[in-house]
Amino acid sequence: MKFKTTTFCCLILWMKVLIFSSVNLVVIVNGSTDDLSNSTRPVSGQQKFEIDYEKNTFLKDGLPFRYISGSFHYFRSVREHWKDIFRKMKLAGLNTIQTYIEWSSHQPNSNENYNFDGNLNIFDFFKLAQEEDLLVIVRPGPFIDAERDMGGLPAWLLWQKQNMTLRSSDLDYNYFVSRWFDYLLPRLVPYLYSNGGPIIMVQVENEYGSYGCDKNYTLFLRGILRRHLGSEVILFTTDGVGESYLRCGSIPDVYPTVDFGPMDDIDSIIQAFDVQRKFAPKGPLVNSEFYPGWLDHWQKPHSKVPVNKVKNSLFTILRLGASVNIYVFYGGTSFGYSAGANLDNGMFDACPTTYDYDAPLTEARDPTEKFFKIKEMIAWYTPVPSENPVVSPKGKYGPVELKPFSYLLNKESLQIAAEFAPVSS
Repeated sequence: MKFKTTTFCCLILWMKVLIFSSVNLVVIVNGSTDDLSNSTRPVSGQQKFEIDYEKNTFLKDGLPFRYISGSFHYFRSVREHWKDIFRKMKLAGLNTIQTYIEWSSHQPNSNENYNFDGNLNIFDFFKLAQEEDLLVIVRPGPFIDAERDMGGLPAWLLWQKQNMTLRSSDLDYNYFVSRWFDYLLPRLVPYLYSNGGPIIMVQVENEYGSYGCDKNYTLFLRGILRRHLGSEVILFTTDGVGESYLRCGSIPDVYPTVDFGPMDDIDSIIQAFDVQRKFAPKGPLVNSEFYPGWLDHWQKPHSKVPVNKVKNSLFTILRLGASVNIYVFYGGTSFGYSAGANLDNGMFDACPTTYDYDAPLTEARDPTEKFFKIKEMIAWYTPVPSENPVVSPKGKYGPVELKPFSYLLNKESLQIAAEFAPVSS
């Protein structure tokens, strides 16, 4: 028994799990879930990933499966680093990675000239993940949020047609979404798990219940995803733990999941999953975004989330038999002007270039204390690699003195910028 290896009160948690009557849980003995496979390799025959609604679990090739995932966005790194990041995620005990697909990066202007080269080659990204024995969960939006400019929607949408309403059933907006998805989605098909690839699930929109309640829009998205990807891939939604969010964000025949960060007590986590249960009476419990850190804003301190709070909440989520995605496991960098913003009491609140997020892996790809505590919690429930990543050596560049040069938006600065990145309207 491992009760002496953690400060968390496992005996109390075990009692609360037993009375969590709204969920049919797997039996957990001595910190292991014997019927939840962690291997991503198929057993035999055609690969299949599905939901067993009677046993409240995922099935991978016919066997019960729980994914333990981490978010890593390809567009916030460079392809030379992808393999290293995947390897470190695998060393933490993860069996899955989750990524957005950002429309604005792949179609920077309204011409149908799509860019999947270099750091935007998502197909190589999928292949490398699979080589590291990692499954993939894809979130193609079209709106992704992710603290990106326009939430990943291309800015050129704003001048296509006056009064066009984004994230709605507006026919003009839907035309551009269809055009993008008609190009993107067929290219994902070879990478679906049923076709021998790593993609097991695909998200519809992104936390839509926090934004709107246009069911015609979400049904339109479900339809185009099904038309291109087929009936076997699991489609899912993600919303915050509020009934109103799931009421508007959930979609018929699409599996609803929730997202929430570390909580102070066991009961709060159980109550969060109770909200999911109201919209998914049967099926696996899923936290699609468990936050080990948080985003930053200009002129504000770097966000920090206590390690023990993350560790204890993750322990509870796993003890409840839930699948979980850690958002983000590696944050990286929002290059150029791609960082987004929020509103803080009606004031524009910009996000910086860094997306370190106080994540288990730093922006420099180094493991943190949080990395090892997360690995320790995962090890209670599934075997983890014995190898550990190490902090990479750093150079010393000495003092760097910055001097004012010019205002960003004056004529001279724009002319200089245009030499490197031509601007067209």
